[in-house]
Amino acid sequence: MKKNPIKSDLRETTAGKVTFLFLLFLYTGVMLYLFWMECYQVPGFQSDMPDYVNKVAGIAGNYEFPYPILFWTARLSAWLIGAKAAMAVTTALFNLAAVIITKYYMNREMRKNSHYETLSHKKQVMTDIVVTLLVFALFLLSNLYSPKNTAFFGFDYAYRCMGIYTPNPFWNATYLATRPFAIVCFFETVKVLSEYQRDFQWKNCTLFAVSLLLTTMTKPSFTMVVVPLIGLILLVQLIASRGKSFRNAFCLCVTMIPTGIALLYQFSGIFTGTNAMGEETGIAIGFAKVWSNYSKSIPLSIVMGMALPIGVLFLNLLFDLKSIKQNRYYWFAWLNYIAATLMFLVFYEKGFRMMHANFSWGYMHGMFFVFLMTLIVMVKNIREWWKSWKVIFVIGEIAVFFYHLVCGVNFLMYAVMGNDLAGF
Repeated sequence: MKKNPIKSDLRETTAGKVTFLFLLFLYTGVMLYLFWMECYQVPGFQSDMPDYVNKVAGIAGNYEFPYPILFWTARLSAWLIGAKAAMAVTTALFNLAAVIITKYYMNREMRKNSHYETLSHKKQVMTDIVVTLLVFALFLLSNLYSPKNTAFFGFDYAYRCMGIYTPNPFWNATYLATRPFAIVCFFETVKVLSEYQRDFQWKNCTLFAVSLLLTTMTKPSFTMVVVPLIGLILLVQLIASRGKSFRNAFCLCVTMIPTGIALLYQFSGIFTGTNAMGEETGIAIGFAKVWSNYSKSIPLSIVMGMALPIGVLFLNLLFDLKSIKQNRYYWFAWLNYIAATLMFLVFYEKGFRMMHANFSWGYMHGMFFVFLMTLIVMVKNIREWWKSWKVIFVIGEIAVFFYHLVCGVNFLMYAVMGNDLAGF
């Protein structure tokens, strides 16, 4: 059979490119419309955008945003098109960047599993299109929920997302803006942690250090989870190596110093002293003190938010551990999610921001990365289990995946049609 010359790098088939660009144009158009309506405060479109627009316009408010990249970027065009339009366009562009970056990394990981360069042209086209569809599914899916005014396993949620959470909180521009940097940082973190002990080189840490700093200066929610996790992993590896990894671990920590300085600046502004309402600020400890206000059953909320990843993990641990055993990205995604869950359960902000549940942003980052890696494992399961007795589990995985996807599309369309999300 004649092989296609396209190799497993950035290049892909023409059909794959056309499909991706068409869906990217369509998806970005929908998101830009949503952001535009939110920024101009059209009745029914509720979000945090008005506060961000005020920040871009230089109008003082009750909130502090010491993570400037989104606002700096919006100001580049605000002088020409106005703060509202600039905020909408900038948010859409950051969101677009996250899709493109995810496409690159998902291409890379999927092609490893499929031996892309050995496939026929027809199968390469199919692979490219499947990856594209998975990328957009990733950016559309949400937590599971029941029909409105219907209890889920006996629990009635006031909000069908709040308390359960979603990997795609499209109502928050700072989360969307930091996500492209967080995606790069996620993959680069796994890379440097895999290599630093045997061959530390400063140049190999550049992308890791820069992406970590940029995601911190856009919104530190991902950083506040991943940095402690990195520290814990370095400590474990230091003990396991009986101190031999100390020098390289120290050098790796040095690359995070700029991020540390940025975090100190952010903490000094938000988590010390008093806020604009005169209340004490800071971080406090209280188990599930915030989460329990929005969820009547936190374990059920976790399952509703993570049904597909939990199911895929369980099935692979039970039937095909070998296929995921060496997948560092998959396990790091789960470690990151577990760390984020523990932080959200234990920590909260003092003052009126307590009920904003701001530690949930790190939790939602954790959900996103587990879903990303789960979709890759799911495709591998489909390919390898389809002609065996395990096909019944493949059908189950596909069904739950589409449940997540339908819920997410419905949630997005509810917002795009101008409905108040508080009534979802």
